[in-house]
Formats: sequence, C-alpha cells, structure tokens
Amino acid sequence: MDSPLSPTRNTDLRQIVYEKIKEAIVHGVIPPGQRLSEVELADQLAVSRTPVREAIRQLSQTGLVTLIPRRGAYVTLPTVQDAIDLYELRSGLELLAMERACKNPPREELLQCLEIFENATDDIAVEIFLDGDRKFHAAISAASNNRYLQEVLQNIADQINLCRHYSVEKLPLGTSSQEHVTIIKAMLGGDCDKAIATLKEHLDRARDALVEFLEIHEKDRS
Repeated sequence: MDSPLSPTRNTDLRQIVYEKIKEAIVHGVIPPGQRLSEVELADQLAVSRTPVREAIRQLSQTGLVTLIPRRGAYVTLPTVQDAIDLYELRSGLELLAMERACKNPPREELLQCLEIFENATDDIAVEIFLDGDRKFHAAISAASNNRYLQEVLQNIADQINLCRHYSVEKLPLGTSSQEHVTIIKAMLGGDCDKAIATLKEHLDRARDALVEFLEIHEKDRS
C-alpha cells in the first residue's frame, strides 16, 4: 500500500493534500505530539507549501492538529478530559445506532468483520485490527438508517480514529476482538440486548485504555 505521504499529482491539490495529511495522522504515520513541518510535508507530497499550510489550518479546525503560537502546528494529543468527553458522546450515539441496526443487521458487512476477528489473538497486527474495527463501527452507523445520527458520528469520526491508535497501546487486542465476535453473533442471532450490553462494555474498555495511555503521557509532559 502506498504511503499516505507519497507524492500527489492532482488538479485539486488542496483537497488531496488535506486528505493525505489527515490520513497520515489518523493512521498513526505522523505520531501524536509531532510537529508538522510545512517544508518537509511539501517535499514528501511534491507540492508547494501553500496547500500544505491550508491543510494544516483546516486540520486545526477539526481538532486533529493543535496550533501553538510562535511554536507551530502539532498533531493533537488529547487530554484525559477530552477522552472522557469524547467517549461519553461516542457511547451514547453508538448505542443508539446499535439499537436501530439490530432491527436489520448488515449481514454481509458483519460476516466480513467476523472473519477478521473470530480467530484473532493479542498478536493480531495492529493495522488489521484497526481496519476491522473501523469497518465494524462504520457498518453499525450505516445500518442505523438515521441520516442525522450518521452525520453526527461522521463529524467525530476523525477524533475517534485518532484516539484508536492511542487506546490500542493499553488494550489486549485478543480480548477486544472477541468482544467484536460476541456483538456480531448477538446481532446475527437477534439478541439485541446482548449486542447493546457488550458494545457498552467494549466502548468502556476502549475508553479506559485510552485514559490510561493519556495519563502516562500527561505525566511525561508535566
């Protein structure tokens, strides 16, 4: 797979550059806390600094990038309170989406995710796990058949994807994979209560892992 920061050749440079830098951030290619150099990014993407500067400005508006006066732009490392607030919102929205999705489960998408997670252990490659995790949660959102709910989830998707890379640092991937399996089988079997309860436990565990990771990094920064 090409690197998100491979040279770009497209007439709509601003949008392409924005998407490439955002992808690099949410996929962990550019790690949390790293300074974004306009010169280096422009060289990597084979573009001028102007679309890179505009992309960084846009990314700061989404919360993926933090602009610090006289110091520059940095990939955002959320605070513990940020994580708690984000997961409070995420949990409420996704549990609602799950309740609606259970009425008409997206069978094909769920079976594809089941294939990823069913035999997974703690040794599963992080990128494979994260790709399956994103597909699973996106399928639940889409199956809610609520346009407004999907839009709100999409609005916080970048922040969630950014945090996924932090939470897996403290998350046993085998356990998390089996939680996915339990949820999927409950949905396919028509046990909505079990699917919702397990999803809540799954999200709570991810939140706790993220908070643990951030607490360590906050101590390092103090």
